[in-house]
Amino acid sequence: MLFVHEQNIKGKIESNYHDKGELLNQFYHEEYLPVKKALLEINFSLGRASFIKGTLIINNYLKKLSEFGNKYSINAHSKFRSSFLEEISTYLFKDNEYIKSERLGIFNKGIYAGMKIDSNMNIRVLKKDVDFCIGKKCNVKINNSAKGEIIIPIVAVEVKTYLDGTMLGEVQHSSKQIKNSTPNAKTYVLMETNDVGVDKIVAARYDNVINEMFVLRLDKKHPIADKVLEDYYNEISDAIKNIDEDDEVKVPGRLINTEKNS
Repeated sequence: MLFVHEQNIKGKIESNYHDKGELLNQFYHEEYLPVKKALLEINFSLGRASFIKGTLIINNYLKKLSEFGNKYSINAHSKFRSSFLEEISTYLFKDNEYIKSERLGIFNKGIYAGMKIDSNMNIRVLKKDVDFCIGKKCNVKINNSAKGEIIIPIVAVEVKTYLDGTMLGEVQHSSKQIKNSTPNAKTYVLMETNDVGVDKIVAARYDNVINEMFVLRLDKKHPIADKVLEDYYNEISDAIKNIDEDDEVKVPGRLINTEKNS
């Protein structure tokens, strides 16, 4: 399993980040580990009650992260708080049947993003990092080269504390790379708050680069909404479950937007 927030805290403890290693170690054992244990015990596939319970734990912990970060001057660039937003997806999907059976895995690094021919006429595999990915790891061999490992994405998610217009452009570019290399992959944004203007949101609905963007909070003063977290969970779960339906062609009816067939 991928616990990026835990890795972030442990890294800061080991490096004695800003001479706060001891304080961070105390926070890790007293605050983080109980939250990790509590979230691991929740099976989010059981429905509504699990999201209400889980979101309450998440909101309480995010508040403690903010208070600790503000008190001890741990800035946003350190990803002390934002890495937990990335880790939330691990808790949500740990009980997914494809993950539990290890048919698919959870990743965030080395995601397949295409191939290119270099100046020596060799074929090079392009890879990129994302915040959260559910995909399949496999080995490939090109010509006489040694076998290499790649991760084919099914779902790729960019996680943001907030999203503005400039950041949206960057996310769209990243999503386009993934979809160009793996046409049936689906791309998403999970954000706490939205700062993207209405015009750009409307335009994004029609470019088909990002499948969906989920906003967890009304604003910084409001808690994460459990219904949005549940909607995000259902969307990703359906994307995984329906991956094989892309190969089906049924007539009479629609051939592109097949979900609209009656």
